[in-house]
Amino acid sequence: MEIIVNGSMSWIDKLIGRDEKHSPDDPCADDMGDCGEVRDNASDFIDGEVPASLTSRIRHHLGLCNDCDGWMTSLAQTVGLVRQTPQHSVPDSLKEKLKKLTDD
Repeated sequence: MEIIVNGSMSWIDKLIGRDEKHSPDDPCADDMGDCGEVRDNASDFIDGEVPASLTSRIRHHLGLCNDCDGWMTSLAQTVGLVRQTPQHSVPDSLKEKLKKLTDD
């Protein structure tokens, strides 16, 4: 995991738009969405699979809501770590055993 200490932004900062600073009186706050919208769309947001209008609302919300900002940072770090783990094939024998368990 990349942790930048020298003041430059990490990929997580760039992903969640932390470079866009907003204050509580920023007009974007009027249409920033709510915490539920952020959390409901977090995985798609991290994968870059939400429409631009929703991406903008989520970024605005993260700039104003410390709880969601911390939560999203943690989720993005977790996703990044999982993506870095080696992938292994599941043996056919294990697949068959699991299939038998689910058929019962």
